[in-house]
Amino acid sequence: MKKVLITDPLSATGVEVLKQAGLEVIELLDGDNDKLEQILPDIEGWIIRSGTRIGAAEIAKAKNLKAIGRAGVGVDNIDIPAATAHGVVVMNTPGGNTISAAEHTIALMMALARNIPTGDSTMKAGTWARKELKGTELNGKTLGVIGLGRIGQEVGRRGLGLQMNVIGYDPYVSQEQLLVKDITTVTLDELLELADVVTLHMPRNKETLDLIATPELEKMKSAAMLINCARGGLVNESDLANALQNGAIAGAAIDVYMSEPPSSDNPLISAPNIVLTPHLGASTYEAGENVAIQIASQLRDYLVNDRLSNTLNLPISDMSILTSIQDSLDLAKGIGRLQHPLHNGPIKSIRVSYNGDPEHLTPLLYSAFEGMMENRYDSGINLINAKAVADSKSIVLSTLHDPELSHVQNVISVSVESEGDAKWELMGYIDQQGSHRLIRVNNYHVDVLLRRHLILVLNEDVPGVVGEVGTLLAKQKINIAAYSLTRLPGENALSLIKCDSIPTQQVLDELKSITSVKECYFLG
Repeated sequence: MKKVLITDPLSATGVEVLKQAGLEVIELLDGDNDKLEQILPDIEGWIIRSGTRIGAAEIAKAKNLKAIGRAGVGVDNIDIPAATAHGVVVMNTPGGNTISAAEHTIALMMALARNIPTGDSTMKAGTWARKELKGTELNGKTLGVIGLGRIGQEVGRRGLGLQMNVIGYDPYVSQEQLLVKDITTVTLDELLELADVVTLHMPRNKETLDLIATPELEKMKSAAMLINCARGGLVNESDLANALQNGAIAGAAIDVYMSEPPSSDNPLISAPNIVLTPHLGASTYEAGENVAIQIASQLRDYLVNDRLSNTLNLPISDMSILTSIQDSLDLAKGIGRLQHPLHNGPIKSIRVSYNGDPEHLTPLLYSAFEGMMENRYDSGINLINAKAVADSKSIVLSTLHDPELSHVQNVISVSVESEGDAKWELMGYIDQQGSHRLIRVNNYHVDVLLRRHLILVLNEDVPGVVGEVGTLLAKQKINIAAYSLTRLPGENALSLIKCDSIPTQQVLDELKSITSVKECYFLG
């Protein structure tokens, strides 16, 4: 019998799914490392939640391991590169806790608006504080939802049911892409200024870290409330504590923290007018049942029937094809990643053109999509789930086999169009040394080795621009590794500048302030 190890609590219903499929279930919940060492070499499946950390050492010892299943969304506790290197599939269960997280957000909003925690504690302390705890009605108020993914839209749906006006901000979701059509999309500044309640539902990454800090808090109404049930780090904890102390906003409710559990000196613990819960967003019986059944079913389907779903690290099921085109997949993903900063609005379409084997077009497209969307989506994207994610966001994916694309073989072109009519085409190939090269940006022909940090500049074709750009970067102590300049007759010139360090936003803003510079992007 194939053995499946479970090292975090999983509902009996989920365990039964595995047993009924003829799988032997080993539950090891006591953290006994000696027992774990003995069991690892024999298991083919491993199911965890947030309490178990699976690193490269454990994966190396589990020589027969085929799949790791995370009952939940977050996979920070799994070494995915190590799993991939050992041919181990990593699965998660996106959507299983959506309703629980949305309901917890509403519960915190209600508790904050009606002073329920304070009312409870004062009553238990023998105090009748009825006059001091006058609350706020939510009917007719404006709920601002930052992040319009699954959970954000479910929160919006419930806000509408409370007769609230619901507005939302998500740079990667347009009004047309919303499933809850009565949510009105606005800019972030508009949301902060208009909302009586602001709630966050975005992933934490380099773009969303400290998304809400002092400047954003100062834009909110003094009577507004802030709720974060998404990820710790979206809200700067010190700035929020100061805003509550100073009365910049009326209150906050927080379920997630930059470090969990938060330390005793976390400024939020002593802040006034705040409701704190210990990461309870997904802690319901139903959510536990949902993710347990879902992950058990996914693991069963893979181990018994070789069917895959919600995998985070296996691009295509035919490993022989994957191995043969891995370099091209990496190039497509890299070009997609370069496209991300060129588009501020929601993506409308992505097309991959290729002059190599047409059978490789679809995985190349999905790899490009993964690179383009990895910082725009709150869960893992890969070649298995790329089409479903694109469909859910009304993004049109297409391919074109074009033998005339270039005289160079196996050239990949990634064309992306976003809202606001932004259109960019980037084209590249792998040279004989195995290096990735960019050879075209729109109609501009270039030849740039994709190493180090890359700045793209579009400017008027006039003398002195190169000098101005170089001087500015030098003043900021940014060394130029290469400066590639190209132009089209009668049009702007285009430069690709390779740097030894990452330019700050201030540097990019200063480059944009040069009179002749039309556009400037840091591509990564």
